[in-house]
Amino acid sequence: MSLLETLKKDKLSLIAMHTLVGDWAGELEVDLSGPLNGICARAGVNRTQAYEKRGHIQEAMEGMELPGPGRPRRPMGAEKHNEEACALREKVLRYRLAHPGAVVDHGPGQVRYSDGFRRYILDLADAWKGSHEQFCLQVEAPYPTFRSWQQRDRREPYQERQIPRSPHVPESASEASWTILEDHRRWEGSLREFFRFASARIHLPANQIRRVLMICNALPLKTHKGPRYRGSTERVQPGDILVTDGKTVEVVSTKTGVISQYNWQAMVDQATACHTATAVTETECAAGVKAAFEGSCRFMGKAPLAIVHDNKPIYQEAGLRALVGKSTLMIEATLGRAENKAVVEGEFGKFAQQVGEIYLDLSNLENLKKSAVREVIRAYTAGVNHAGRFEFDGKSRAEVLHDACPPTEKDRAFVEGLHAGHKEKRPPPSLPTASVARRLLDAGFARFEIEHLDPKGQVRHWLSRRYTPQAIRQALAIFGTEREKGRVRNKTAHRYLVKIIQTSQHELDLRRQEELLRDFAQEERQAWLEIFEREYEQLQAGRAGSSEPRELAFRMSESALFGSLILERAFWENKLKSLLLTQRHLIEVVSNHVRRFWEAAWLDRFQLIDKIIAWQYQTAQVGHA
Repeated sequence: MSLLETLKKDKLSLIAMHTLVGDWAGELEVDLSGPLNGICARAGVNRTQAYEKRGHIQEAMEGMELPGPGRPRRPMGAEKHNEEACALREKVLRYRLAHPGAVVDHGPGQVRYSDGFRRYILDLADAWKGSHEQFCLQVEAPYPTFRSWQQRDRREPYQERQIPRSPHVPESASEASWTILEDHRRWEGSLREFFRFASARIHLPANQIRRVLMICNALPLKTHKGPRYRGSTERVQPGDILVTDGKTVEVVSTKTGVISQYNWQAMVDQATACHTATAVTETECAAGVKAAFEGSCRFMGKAPLAIVHDNKPIYQEAGLRALVGKSTLMIEATLGRAENKAVVEGEFGKFAQQVGEIYLDLSNLENLKKSAVREVIRAYTAGVNHAGRFEFDGKSRAEVLHDACPPTEKDRAFVEGLHAGHKEKRPPPSLPTASVARRLLDAGFARFEIEHLDPKGQVRHWLSRRYTPQAIRQALAIFGTEREKGRVRNKTAHRYLVKIIQTSQHELDLRRQEELLRDFAQEERQAWLEIFEREYEQLQAGRAGSSEPRELAFRMSESALFGSLILERAFWENKLKSLLLTQRHLIEVVSNHVRRFWEAAWLDRFQLIDKIIAWQYQTAQVGHA
């Protein structure tokens, strides 16, 4: 019993506690007579805090367990080692061998148990017929700890956790890498303990083991988010393509609270994300772009092959085009694709997070405010440019940019092709049935006397290149019936016909897509069923010669609970149902096992337990996998 339960039920203990509190109150000269208000007033304490402290003491007493009266504890050597106890100890030891990290000893009185080990011990306790004290001695778990597991099992306070996905192992991986990944897959302890375990086993430092796990996506990338180049275009030589854009910087006056806004015109190298130049202006304008371009040329010692910018009119200014010249191409970013300028947008985002607003005193002059903004930006970009980067083997962005070779012919050809591709007007693709579709449209327009609405045939040409004859045929039939009813106006008849053709084509495409989806879904279903059948045969072969189907039922319940497909869960549920209907004594055991899967979502556990109980009482609905 806990200390709180003992005080509630034992008069002797309650009186002893009363005398002890009285002695302590006498030493502190605290008068405990009278109501609580008077006691708190004389002691100079708050009554609310007294009630809070009472709750803390009561909660602490609930967690303190007292040894009950009765038989003294026997030493371990005096315990009777019968066959059942030896078999139990062997099961626990085999589980710990098969699940490294399930029990990790951190020192005297500090042992960490995984959720899987707790669930396994509780499952074994359900089948144990002896005392719990003897059970704890065999499984080498402290009795108070085991009792806390039982209490938490009834309350289920565990948080749900996502099952990690299996890592991708390259075919060229070494034997040591395979060993690390396999040990990590089976490991159930903490990551720190795994590094110690793997380092001692493979004789490698922990940072190399972490690197293997990160390469195979077994661990998330924390310090490095990937290369700075976002893959929007082909990678070129550093310094060949610059990206420019403007950002509004706010300056707050600490004296008056007035907020002033200035434009930061950034010029960033696309390959290295190095800030080549900055300019501060009142607004985003061509003068700021000129200043940034000239500063970039001085910084790199050469002019870039191209400048990528957004579609604002300032980049079409004649003076800017004349300054840039013919050697540097001005390329507009593709509409709707922010990744074209991702390198500069990312720098703006970091500036907003790390610097944000700038606070100045209003008593300073306007030029001083501008210079302060310029110096803050210069300090930021200088720190970014000269910091060592992981993707450049410790070199800074400025070092990589200054050490870069002159532009190659390959990069020059790519830039010129990119510039030409953005300016080239390509005709839309045409269907092979365009001639048939155009003949149907011409016949329809002539029959319904709406040729005057499309005198040059542009609408019919556009429709014939995009839509099939079947959709056009159906649309003409619908259009004709609606026109005969007088529901179509002559001035907008062709627009109505276009909309009907589009709707008909969408309906036809959807039907064809449905047919393809059904065909491929059937193939996928058969492939998955073959995989599940092989897994089931392996489970059956694993228990060959054993008369105990308990472990088989456990494995089936786990597969039914953690299946990623509806088909997979239904398959294993049917197999589990067939087994439990022939082994009804396992129904309660399997239900408890499923309930203890704290890693799974509560709703999934509840639904599977509901089905198991329904099978037990024959109330489940008949269904197929």
